[in-house]
Amino acid sequence: MARQIVEVALKALAGGLFVLGFAVLAEMMTPKRLAGVFSAGPSVALGSLLVTAALIGQADMRAAADGMRAGAIAFFVYCLVVPPLLKAWGVWRAALAGLTVWVVTAGAAFLLLPQS
Repeated sequence: MARQIVEVALKALAGGLFVLGFAVLAEMMTPKRLAGVFSAGPSVALGSLLVTAALIGQADMRAAADGMRAGAIAFFVYCLVVPPLLKAWGVWRAALAGLTVWVVTAGAAFLLLPQS
Protein backbone atom coordinates (compact mmCIF):
# COMPACT_ATOMS: atom_id res chain seq x y z
CA MET A 1 0.00 0.00 0.00
CA ALA A 2 2.78 2.43 0.90
CA ARG A 3 4.52 1.65 -2.40
CA GLN A 4 1.38 2.58 -4.32
CA ILE A 5 1.05 5.86 -2.43
CA VAL A 6 4.69 6.69 -3.19
CA GLU A 7 4.15 5.78 -6.85
CA VAL A 8 1.09 8.02 -7.16
CA ALA A 9 2.85 10.88 -5.37
CA LEU A 10 5.90 10.58 -7.64
CA LYS A 11 3.70 10.47 -10.74
CA ALA A 12 1.89 13.61 -9.59
CA LEU A 13 5.18 15.38 -8.87
CA ALA A 14 6.75 14.33 -12.18
CA GLY A 15 3.60 15.25 -14.10
CA GLY A 16 3.48 18.63 -12.38
CA LEU A 17 7.10 19.35 -13.20
CA PHE A 18 6.58 18.43 -16.83
CA VAL A 19 3.40 20.55 -16.97
CA LEU A 20 5.42 23.47 -15.67
CA GLY A 21 8.21 22.89 -18.20
CA PHE A 22 5.84 22.50 -21.13
CA ALA A 23 3.85 25.57 -20.00
CA VAL A 24 7.04 27.64 -20.11
CA LEU A 25 7.75 26.24 -23.59
CA ALA A 26 4.18 26.98 -24.69
CA GLU A 27 4.45 30.58 -23.52
CA MET A 28 7.26 31.09 -26.00
CA MET A 29 5.18 29.69 -28.89
CA THR A 30 2.68 31.27 -31.19
CA PRO A 31 -0.25 30.90 -31.66
CA LYS A 32 -1.18 30.82 -27.97
CA ARG A 33 -4.08 28.43 -28.55
CA LEU A 34 -1.53 25.60 -28.81
CA ALA A 35 -0.28 26.24 -25.27
CA GLY A 36 -2.81 23.90 -23.66
CA VAL A 37 -1.88 21.06 -25.97
CA PHE A 38 1.71 21.15 -24.80
CA SER A 39 1.10 21.78 -21.13
CA ALA A 40 -1.45 19.10 -20.33
CA GLY A 41 -1.57 15.60 -21.76
CA PRO A 42 1.94 14.99 -23.05
CA SER A 43 3.60 16.26 -19.92
CA VAL A 44 1.49 14.17 -17.54
CA ALA A 45 1.93 11.10 -19.74
CA LEU A 46 5.68 11.57 -19.86
CA GLY A 47 5.91 11.97 -16.10
CA SER A 48 3.76 8.91 -15.53
CA LEU A 49 5.82 6.79 -17.92
CA LEU A 50 9.11 7.82 -16.32
CA VAL A 51 7.89 6.98 -12.82
CA THR A 52 6.41 3.68 -14.00
CA ALA A 53 9.68 2.72 -15.67
CA ALA A 54 11.69 3.63 -12.57
CA LEU A 55 9.48 1.92 -10.00
CA ILE A 56 7.83 -0.98 -11.77
CA GLY A 57 9.87 -1.69 -14.88
CA GLN A 58 10.02 -1.26 -18.59
CA ALA A 59 7.47 -3.96 -19.38
CA ASP A 60 4.72 -2.09 -17.52
CA MET A 61 5.89 1.17 -19.04
CA ARG A 62 5.58 -0.30 -22.52
CA ALA A 63 2.07 -1.55 -21.75
CA ALA A 64 1.08 1.93 -20.53
CA ALA A 65 2.63 3.51 -23.63
CA ASP A 66 0.67 1.13 -25.87
CA GLY A 67 -2.55 2.21 -24.17
CA MET A 68 -1.57 5.85 -24.58
CA ARG A 69 -0.95 5.30 -28.28
CA ALA A 70 -4.38 3.77 -28.77
CA GLY A 71 -5.99 6.58 -26.78
CA ALA A 72 -4.18 9.25 -28.80
CA ILE A 73 -5.34 7.75 -32.09
CA ALA A 74 -8.89 7.56 -30.76
CA PHE A 75 -8.72 11.18 -29.56
CA PHE A 76 -7.58 12.27 -33.02
CA VAL A 77 -10.59 10.52 -34.58
CA TYR A 78 -12.85 12.08 -31.91
CA CYS A 79 -11.54 15.53 -32.86
CA LEU A 80 -12.35 14.85 -36.51
CA VAL A 81 -15.87 13.53 -35.84
CA VAL A 82 -17.30 15.84 -33.18
CA PRO A 83 -17.07 19.36 -34.73
CA PRO A 84 -19.36 18.59 -37.69
CA LEU A 85 -21.80 16.82 -35.35
CA LEU A 86 -21.98 19.84 -33.03
CA LYS A 87 -23.77 21.90 -35.64
CA ALA A 88 -26.13 19.12 -36.62
CA TRP A 89 -26.93 17.50 -33.25
CA GLY A 90 -26.01 19.92 -30.51
CA VAL A 91 -23.49 19.52 -27.70
CA TRP A 92 -24.84 16.56 -25.74
CA ARG A 93 -25.63 14.23 -28.63
CA ALA A 94 -22.41 15.15 -30.44
CA ALA A 95 -20.34 14.51 -27.31
CA LEU A 96 -22.06 11.17 -26.70
CA ALA A 97 -21.54 10.14 -30.33
CA GLY A 98 -17.92 11.26 -30.10
CA LEU A 99 -17.40 9.26 -26.92
CA THR A 100 -18.84 6.19 -28.63
CA VAL A 101 -16.52 6.72 -31.59
CA TRP A 102 -13.59 7.18 -29.18
CA VAL A 103 -14.31 3.91 -27.33
CA VAL A 104 -14.65 1.91 -30.53
CA THR A 105 -11.54 3.48 -32.09
CA ALA A 106 -9.44 3.05 -28.92
CA GLY A 107 -10.44 -0.60 -28.65
CA ALA A 108 -9.70 -1.27 -32.29
CA ALA A 109 -6.40 0.61 -32.17
CA PHE A 110 -5.31 -1.26 -29.04
CA LEU A 111 -6.09 -4.60 -30.69
CA LEU A 112 -4.61 -3.76 -34.09
CA LEU A 113 -1.46 -1.83 -33.14
CA PRO A 114 1.64 -3.94 -32.58
CA GLN A 115 2.27 -4.29 -28.85
CA SER A 116 5.77 -3.41 -27.62
